[in-house]
Amino acid sequence: MTRLLLHIGHPKTGTTALQSVLSANAKKLLDEASILYPTRTTPSEYKHAFAIPWLLGLENEAIRRRGRCKNEHLKKLSQRYWESLVQEIRDTRPEHLILSAEGFWILRKASEEKIGFFREAIQSIASEVSVAGYLKSPASYFTSMINQKLRNYREVFLPRPNYYRSAIQAWESVGFNHYSWRIFDRSQLSNGDIIDDFCTHHLPPTFQAESLNREGVEQANSSVSNEALIILEELVQERPILRENIYDHRRSKVVDILRDADRSVGGQCRPSLTEQAKASIIRRSHDLDWLRERGLNFPDVDPVLINTAPREDDPECFTCIADYCPINAERLGALRSVSARRIDALFNPKTRRLWPLFSNKK
Repeated sequence: MTRLLLHIGHPKTGTTALQSVLSANAKKLLDEASILYPTRTTPSEYKHAFAIPWLLGLENEAIRRRGRCKNEHLKKLSQRYWESLVQEIRDTRPEHLILSAEGFWILRKASEEKIGFFREAIQSIASEVSVAGYLKSPASYFTSMINQKLRNYREVFLPRPNYYRSAIQAWESVGFNHYSWRIFDRSQLSNGDIIDDFCTHHLPPTFQAESLNREGVEQANSSVSNEALIILEELVQERPILRENIYDHRRSKVVDILRDADRSVGGQCRPSLTEQAKASIIRRSHDLDWLRERGLNFPDVDPVLINTAPREDDPECFTCIADYCPINAERLGALRSVSARRIDALFNPKTRRLWPLFSNKK
């Protein structure tokens, strides 16, 4: 039967780029190495997250937004998606199968009953199952998540103290055949690249990553600057509809405007944390020593901070961007100047005067 590689992320580890390359090269993978990366699904989707509501009984905003539905409607869509994916596997009968969705990382939230259902469903399509996950360091991951959450107008939470350990142990308790956990850092990836690393460590050795076509690869949604996040924070207070309606078309348009403004203003556009915030995030990550015992070390984590007691001024919850991220007041002012009119026009469109097609002539 088929050997399955289940790629589970975790989030913010180049998953979108990897999925895009695998999807774009699906025919090549199948023809040259009998590797199936399912793409002929209903609905058509190169990320396999649509399977999660049916298999695990879980959903998140990203899945709801892509499916444009939720709850029972999303569960039915997910069931159809999984059935079409299974049919593609049966029609193809590959030696190797890859399923990829960073949403699988949250398996720990599923009930024992659904995890059992998930295990049976996965084992029904493969004789051997390997799980592959990439881990991003606490401060780097939190920086990315702040940006993503605020771009999606969602509340930001500080990372859980046992974020890595709880997820890894939940997966390992499922009882699949193999588990691989790797650090997502350029210094530790093959050629400093997630796609090269994935191919090197998870695809048959006869397949060469260099042969993959990477033209037009979709990247993960690009970040906006710390100053742009300040504007988003303010806007969600002024316009609650952005937080409440995930299908409002203005949500993505606002972010696009801020990306344009970032490019126009220039300067430091990459998101970042203050040094104090970085240290605080590392201090609250209680499973870093557990990872080190397994040979997993984040290059950007100062070992001195591991297992140190929290300081009195360490925050217990997320309050606002300015408390965590360095803000350039001059750049923020320039960003407001460049973006304000375009953002306002989204919510207060000017009424266009329509000239009559025919004039009344006497």
